[in-house]
Amino acid sequence: MSPNTTKEIIYVGDPMCAWCFGFAPVLDALIKRFEPSVPFRFIMGGLRVDDPIAITDKIKPRLLENWEGVTRATGQAINGHLLADAPEFLYDSGPASRAFVAVRSLDETLALPYYRALHHAFYLDMKDISQPETLCNLAERVGVSRTEFSECFAFAGIDKETKADFELAAAYNAQAFPALVLKEGGTASVLNQGYKPLSALSGLIDEWVTGTLLTSEVTPALLIFGRP
Repeated sequence: MSPNTTKEIIYVGDPMCAWCFGFAPVLDALIKRFEPSVPFRFIMGGLRVDDPIAITDKIKPRLLENWEGVTRATGQAINGHLLADAPEFLYDSGPASRAFVAVRSLDETLALPYYRALHHAFYLDMKDISQPETLCNLAERVGVSRTEFSECFAFAGIDKETKADFELAAAYNAQAFPALVLKEGGTASVLNQGYKPLSALSGLIDEWVTGTLLTSEVTPALLIFGRP
């Protein structure tokens, strides 16, 4: 298939979203299948930015139960046994989202590898990815200069760009993550709100690419006129 210049698939997720972590194999399969003809774009949705919660010993069992549900549904193992020994920390995805946007602005080809690194660090290594030093180490690991990352992460414009991601996700009506938005020209539709298996998505995207998808099968996005 030749590249489509009017359509794009927008992925909306969060570095501290367990269902986004579980969705990784599905996303990889979709990219492999469709990116030769339709480009993918990645934005952050802001899962825990306005209402961060403290991960105390009281909260940990509830969080672990949720993670176990993700593993059962997706097959993606989460190193939950590390949670019990992890120090208390703040579940705040704002810094990691900002770090993602910083990497994306420096080298868009490294955005998805960095997003994967954030998920791996949090859900497999139980690292606190709200800490600037951890975020910098992960950026360096995927090929970003520490100096460039640190300067970009501290730049006020990155904060504005990150907030613009959150606003755009809301404009697309992406209320649960991961979400895929099918955008063509000035119109956009939300294909899924939250995790869905590959079998539930690939056929619908096929139909959208070929122009045979029924509008009843997707949710119209609340796209703000003039927004990208």
